[in-house]
Amino acid sequence: MTSPWILPGFGRMYGLFRLLGMIRPERPIPDTVSVSGLQSPVSVDWDAAAIPSIHAASLLDAIRVQGWIHGRMRGFQMDLLRRMPAGTLSELLGPGGLPYDTFMRKLNLTRWAESSRASWSLRVRELLEAYADGVNQAWTSGPLAAEYRFLKMRPRPWTAADSSILTYFLSWSLNTIWTGKWARDQIAPGSPAEEWLFGPLANLPNTTIIPDTGDAELWGTMGIGSNNWVVSGDRTVDGEPLLANDPHLAPQLPSLWFQNAVKGGDLDVTGVSLPGAPGIVIGQNQHIAWGVTNVDPDCQDLHRIRMQDATHYLLDGEMAELSRRTESIRVRGGADVVLTCEESHAGPVIHEESDGSRIALAWTGFAPIDTVPALIDLNVAQDWASFRAALKRWTVPAQNFVYADHQGHIGYVLGGQVPKRPAGGVVGVVDGNTRSTLWTQMMDFEDMPQAFDPPQGFIVTANNCVEGQQGTHRIGARNSLGYRAARIVELLESEPQHDPASFQEIQTDVFSMPLWQLAERLRAEPELPASWRPILEHFDGRADSESPAPTLLYLWMMAAVPESVQNALKQSFFPGLDQAPPGTHPFPENFWGLMGERLAPAVLTHYDELDRSGAFEKAEQHALAAFGPEMSQRRWGDAHPVLLFHPFTQVKAVQPVFGRKAVPVPGDFFTPLQTAFAVDPELPWPRPVAYLPSYRQVLKPGRPSLSLFVHLTGQSGHPGSAHYDDLVTPYVTGMLMPWGPSASKTRFTP
Repeated sequence: MTSPWILPGFGRMYGLFRLLGMIRPERPIPDTVSVSGLQSPVSVDWDAAAIPSIHAASLLDAIRVQGWIHGRMRGFQMDLLRRMPAGTLSELLGPGGLPYDTFMRKLNLTRWAESSRASWSLRVRELLEAYADGVNQAWTSGPLAAEYRFLKMRPRPWTAADSSILTYFLSWSLNTIWTGKWARDQIAPGSPAEEWLFGPLANLPNTTIIPDTGDAELWGTMGIGSNNWVVSGDRTVDGEPLLANDPHLAPQLPSLWFQNAVKGGDLDVTGVSLPGAPGIVIGQNQHIAWGVTNVDPDCQDLHRIRMQDATHYLLDGEMAELSRRTESIRVRGGADVVLTCEESHAGPVIHEESDGSRIALAWTGFAPIDTVPALIDLNVAQDWASFRAALKRWTVPAQNFVYADHQGHIGYVLGGQVPKRPAGGVVGVVDGNTRSTLWTQMMDFEDMPQAFDPPQGFIVTANNCVEGQQGTHRIGARNSLGYRAARIVELLESEPQHDPASFQEIQTDVFSMPLWQLAERLRAEPELPASWRPILEHFDGRADSESPAPTLLYLWMMAAVPESVQNALKQSFFPGLDQAPPGTHPFPENFWGLMGERLAPAVLTHYDELDRSGAFEKAEQHALAAFGPEMSQRRWGDAHPVLLFHPFTQVKAVQPVFGRKAVPVPGDFFTPLQTAFAVDPELPWPRPVAYLPSYRQVLKPGRPSLSLFVHLTGQSGHPGSAHYDDLVTPYVTGMLMPWGPSASKTRFTP
């Protein structure tokens, strides 16, 4: 295999493991494959990037073959994805997975996945069973994923409930508002740390998704996110609508997404799917196109329950009891861990305080949910009415959907369940000894923010505030600060008409307004180091990979945070929690994990109060220790590269095989090409990028052959495949690609 991204030692270690029988060469998918249960033959065209187009006579046949392809090309990834929400990572990866598993078992998401599946229609259950059957036939008839040879394991059969629980995998990672509420409770009121985490920020953009609704509300900040936008034909070169989307998620190997086209029965859809689930998550059919960004609404509450004894508490003056269940966590290479989990009237207990009080979590996701059926309906929607009807069933995670159709219409819908709240939402931890703090109603779908053919001719969402303070809906949410949305609007308005090329430029734009503002202020400081001055004087606000300016600016910002704030933010997220690397738990390890996007605006807000001279000294010391004296050693792309995550990259012996080189990338929190990273000053440099655009699309509604796509990293999950990392280069260089012509064919027969 030849690739610019392979690590040194790949050939030697790959050859050794082949010799030992630990890895076998990728076995090409045959020209003809027998799959039982098919009603008729199914043909699949593969383009040069191994992107399949499935052509079937019926919907069930198409989904069964999609399951087979997912299972064959992404089997280990699918197993990993279902284990994360189920809390069974330790069985696969050993004791390192215990912190994650322990918390997820408390949530008991497998219960809700099962109950959701049972509540769905016979049609939906049949589709999930057909998909699971296709996966299992691929697993039993073809080669196991290479990872299982090292683990000396086989995956258990895929089930329809596994597809259901993947909804929770995405929803949990995208519903994080509870972490801000916990921080509100734990950070001392009125302290400098509270001001830095939650106080007002100066000179923020005021860009709301629904325009002309007043000033944006800042409830909390997300720090990560996604972009989507759509423009009407009046704003395009060819007079037809154009839609863009780039969801920002954690970088993985292989990519979280699997690109494919699926045609069968009333389904004719193209885009990206989530390995483990049927259909298309983001994309288009022959009539409509759609894209999504996260909302993170006020759909989670924390309840503090003060106990009478180990299991009893007063609830509105009457005795209530925690229910308990025992969970056994299997640990690879170790003894099973037995865990007692508790459930209250308000939800599962996620933490016990030193005085015995319990912290319970309420979430709209703790219920049977219809996200999978809604997605299937979305895939076959043909117009605005059927699009809205599909999203009426959407539950979690709440998303900003932008829409365009082949008739020239554009639109926006906030899809998802959002509790009815008092103005301003619910902050902190509420009283758990009364039912009065429980939500009792959800917002009606008809009352959710929506727009259809707006007069401005475009709609932009980038996790920013949905409606301002004069809006009728006022969705409380953990919003982005609005810089990305404002920049996208600026770029859209800078040209009278757009085409796919201009959309591509917007998706890869790396102008950071806060960095430009900070550089302007630092240039006026007499203590500015002489070696910094020419760098900052020539800095134009672009967080380019080759520029050392962003590195210097972030080093200075971290050093400038007052010591009292730093000490407060480095507290463990839960008292008594052992400090661990970011990502060890399914929540931040400390309160720096909530700073992220706020760091630069907070520094600008408090600029005159800071020890600016001392920050220069500390920042230069850190730069010397981390990068060396030369400015060329401090290039931003090298200071915050993308490390593509695969669990085997944590094992030195196999890292050269399953890992790939670090990918230098531009951007920061505020650029449309967003590359978010940890801002904890005590973490070492370089700082790996934690979130970035995982996929980019520019869609022509009704004309999929003219649409453009790219995802990170490649279609195959086999580390020796040419398609394991062949999309990294086009992704990094900002390329988008049309659906390629057929390079080979496979015929699936009953």
